Amino acid sequence: MKLTAFLDKAQYLPGDTVKLTLNADVGGAEVTLTRLEQAVPCVCQWEGREIRLPGLPEGCYGLTVTAAGERWEGAFDILRDRRSVTRYAFLSDFGPGDGNPEAVQWLRDLHFNAIQFYDWMYRHDALLPPADRFRDPLGREMDLGVIREKIAACKTSGIRPIAYGAIYAAAKERFQTHPEWGMYTLDGQPMTFAGWLYYMNIARSCGWSDHILEEYRKAITFGFSGIHMDTYGFPKQVWDSQHRPVDLAEEIPMLIDRAAAIVRREDPEGGVIFNAVNNWPMEAVAQTGQDAVYIEVWPPNDRYRDLYTLIAQARRCSGKPVVLAAYLKAFLEPDQERAERAFRLCWAAIHASGGTQLVLGENRAILRDSYYANYAPLRAEFLPVVQKYCDFIVRYGELTLENTGVDISRTASDGINEDVRFTGGDCVFSTDAQADTVWTILREEKHRLSLHLVNLRGNDDRWNAPKAQPVLTEHILLHLRLDRSVTGIYAASPDGDSLAPESLLFTWQDTPQGRIYTAELPPLAYWMTLWVITEV
Repeated sequence: MKLTAFLDKAQYLPGDTVKLTLNADVGGAEVTLTRLEQAVPCVCQWEGREIRLPGLPEGCYGLTVTAAGERWEGAFDILRDRRSVTRYAFLSDFGPGDGNPEAVQWLRDLHFNAIQFYDWMYRHDALLPPADRFRDPLGREMDLGVIREKIAACKTSGIRPIAYGAIYAAAKERFQTHPEWGMYTLDGQPMTFAGWLYYMNIARSCGWSDHILEEYRKAITFGFSGIHMDTYGFPKQVWDSQHRPVDLAEEIPMLIDRAAAIVRREDPEGGVIFNAVNNWPMEAVAQTGQDAVYIEVWPPNDRYRDLYTLIAQARRCSGKPVVLAAYLKAFLEPDQERAERAFRLCWAAIHASGGTQLVLGENRAILRDSYYANYAPLRAEFLPVVQKYCDFIVRYGELTLENTGVDISRTASDGINEDVRFTGGDCVFSTDAQADTVWTILREEKHRLSLHLVNLRGNDDRWNAPKAQPVLTEHILLHLRLDRSVTGIYAASPDGDSLAPESLLFTWQDTPQGRIYTAELPPLAYWMTLWVITEV
């Protein structure tokens, strides 16, 4: 029997006991815990098929169970505040037959600690329905009981359920009742979206802002842990009912902060996430009380380098976790394998850059456009790959999402820079994600240098296009000019048989310019992470 297991939570808090349930009673199993390259002593408590790991400190862990020649690998993290890292997924099916708990269980197994309940509401301007059974604005039959079940399943699994709530959308009836709440064009016409939603004026002086904030409060008291404050990216400047200009970049930050205060009064662990469509208005909202910077990515941000730039700028402006809603239209194409390769490279690009990606969710599916109910189910054969990629970012979170190092990619490598060089592999290396290259991202901390290699060989640099199999790259040599004592060089990848780190053999040579270390890297398929440990 193949050994399988699952953890009881997507993420743990200090003091929690980590619980792992195996598919068979294997009391003699060997359990190994690691943090990066270090083994972690642990006390295992066995109870039938359940393993309990109490008393672990904060950190990102790799977990391996070995029994009867079988091996299972997983990962988990323990953080003081769930809001310090946002791994975001979606749910969108809330009909009478959609109460199956497996949707939340799969997302728990992928370690998503926040889930957006997309289009769960009765109306954009009245979130909670008048009865348990209702139809949403597009006519879908919905069941409030199913929504309750999924909220409860999230909370049991250590996941924060986040309620979708657009900041300025209202039905025609609401606009007709309160035309003074509307947004208007220069010539005095009411502004509409998609021909049926009316834009409403979010200014503090307008009654709409109090109305929508009260709707958010009701959603939190219903059971949600936060609000996803959606926008459509347009408009940016409008007119109110008295023909006075309204600058949304000035009004949105105040609305976010008011919403965050209301949510946290009802739920101290609650929060809000605002959709800065295509990075607008980033400078205005970066320092607001939102939990994370969330950017829905659209053209002209079409290239891998654009993803990196969005994340770097948002982290620098805000100091918060960064989530990119990067929908993979490659899954609209019939060739699923080319779409799956696009996922692997996009996931690697975003997480190596220090962000997370909202793209996975309901029914073991992936998003291919901005209407989440139009998701694309993944092939069963690809699900283990998705699991490994999700395990990888948690196990090595200190090198990706929680990396506080200084980005030295373009000051230490490439061009005239010779502190970090890559040679061999019969390929070209780049620090700006050029097509048909191995893209390198480097960060330096006091005692550690981390390096990410993303294999774009054989492909263009557009993240949202179907992809060919990257050219397997072997015999890459790392040359590191570092006049400090190196105690170890390690490599890990989500693409091999194991997620465990590999200790690399290295040599060094002392030169008039300092000590140069050299190590040969394992073969590179899609994504590899390296880290170098120094004494000083």
